[in-house]
Amino acid sequence: MDLDDILALAETAPSPLELARARRVARTVQSQHDLSLAEGYQIIVDTDLADPLTWDADEATRVTRAAQLAKQGTVTWLFGDGRTDRFERLSWSDEMAMIVGHAPGTLRLTPRALFELVHPADVERVLAAARTAWEQSRPDEIGFRVVQPGGSIRHVYCHLEILTDAGRPVGVIATGEDITALELARQEQRRLAVRSRMLGADPAVRDVLTGLQTRGYVIDEVDRARRTTGGALIVVATEPATRLPDAPLTDEDRDQLTAEIARTLRTVVGDDVTSGLVGSGSWGLLLASRDDAETAETLAARIVDKFRNHLFSVRQKPLRLNTSAGVVHFGNDIPDTGFDLLVDGEHAARDAHRNATAVKVLEQPVAERERTDRCRRRIRRAVAANRFALYAQPIIDLGLNQVARHEILLRVRSDTGEPVAPWAFLDMAERVGEILSVDKWVIDHALELIGRGAQTSHYQVNISGKSLADPGLLAFVTEAIHRHHVKPECLTFEITETALIENRNEAVAFATGIREVGCHLALDDFGTGYGALAQLKYLPVDLVKIDGAFIVDLCRSPADQAVVSALVELCHTLGIRVAAEYVQDQETLDLLRAAEVDFAQGYQIGRPEPITVGQEEVQSIELELRLPPQQTAMG
Repeated sequence: MDLDDILALAETAPSPLELARARRVARTVQSQHDLSLAEGYQIIVDTDLADPLTWDADEATRVTRAAQLAKQGTVTWLFGDGRTDRFERLSWSDEMAMIVGHAPGTLRLTPRALFELVHPADVERVLAAARTAWEQSRPDEIGFRVVQPGGSIRHVYCHLEILTDAGRPVGVIATGEDITALELARQEQRRLAVRSRMLGADPAVRDVLTGLQTRGYVIDEVDRARRTTGGALIVVATEPATRLPDAPLTDEDRDQLTAEIARTLRTVVGDDVTSGLVGSGSWGLLLASRDDAETAETLAARIVDKFRNHLFSVRQKPLRLNTSAGVVHFGNDIPDTGFDLLVDGEHAARDAHRNATAVKVLEQPVAERERTDRCRRRIRRAVAANRFALYAQPIIDLGLNQVARHEILLRVRSDTGEPVAPWAFLDMAERVGEILSVDKWVIDHALELIGRGAQTSHYQVNISGKSLADPGLLAFVTEAIHRHHVKPECLTFEITETALIENRNEAVAFATGIREVGCHLALDDFGTGYGALAQLKYLPVDLVKIDGAFIVDLCRSPADQAVVSALVELCHTLGIRVAAEYVQDQETLDLLRAAEVDFAQGYQIGRPEPITVGQEEVQSIELELRLPPQQTAMG
């Protein structure tokens, strides 16, 4: 029953039966009252013996009594004869005084004192509601906040009614109740609804291209297994057995091949096994129990046999795969990490391929020193043999609606010489402390290409955050700029934010020094790395690139739209320009333009192409060594 029901009940004429019952109750109370007086008891509580159903009272008193019965409070404001808004009498019930935090009788109520109790942000709404109810002579209702003497905030809901005398309005009475608990419950319900609508799938769990788990997810699951049950990790390595006769595989071809391999793998292992793309052409599968581990060799051999005998298709032409596998058994009490076990599995698969066997099995993880030395030798050989290639991908200026920049993407050449995505290679280089040598290779060769060009516009070169810890990096970059005759004002150095910046002081020193040379600074992978907002505070950044995890599902994700909008507003407020990567369609491009993003990059704009010195001149080229999110097989 709400207040309207109470008021309706108070105005309803009682039936004869109800009148009889009320009189019987009144006689009983009167009898008890008289008996108590006769026995010498002192009555200290007022007793209203009037028939509550036949009680003749004015409208304000009836409303106040009804509110008291419902444990609500009232404020009564009378204006005299009704022809003026001159204040005549203002009063409130004890219940209303307690709702706003005052003991009854402790506050002299005036219009000013009354409105000082209302939260400053709600005063105008309350005044407007009261004025409208008075002018239109009709009831109204309003919710607002009050500030109690100790500063506590309470939510109050009031019904406003016009008091009349002989048909003329003479005042306003507000019946209110404390709805703080209800309002907080409503706010929490609204918050949960918004959170549910905004909460999307974790991009680190499922790879967009393959539909399987990502490298990071597989590594985390291996870490979980080594702490609990133990198990076995299978790494399957694949690469085309032959080249297509007309042209090498493009990024698009590799994406198509990767998706087909994923579908074939799923037919062999099903959906219950943790499996995913862990490197370019490498697949990881976790059997997370000792019982399953005993069948790991059998499963690995079955996968290898399936892949070797399956005809895959690229450009409607058949293609066979060279396939090998490595199996690493591990217990539940080993110090080796999930990444360590993955590296062991990759090396075992490579050894199986070199030895022309299907599967190589490791009964336990490799010793840490041996593993690290092998990784470092592999990286150093790749750098020394120039087993890298640079590709260029166009970037559009959304304000000018034209291609204004190019990002130079690193490719690592496989054993067959095919350039493949570098993200697993760079992950290994960063973890074993060899990323600096790869960074220096990219810087030197990128600046060489820039120096051989016309240098009529701006270029960007990316550096891993871990490399900033080297105190000699600034001198190396400065020397390379002079040696290749590159104009420093044409360069922006972009820090990859995926990796943790190991030494803040060295990072600031590099950023300050590179700007003194005449270059600019940018920040990549913004929003998914470590301490992004803190870096905006102390690094003199001119451009940030929003990580592709916020862009690939932008059209369908209200959460991504909210994040992008907030990041753009933040960066523009700080005087920083914004770029978005992984733009796959026109709808996403339109949303980015509406959000006032400055630059966009992705397959909708153009795919990466090999760099040639004589390529058509562009207004800007961005040269970047990066660890891209795993959205496609080629990054």
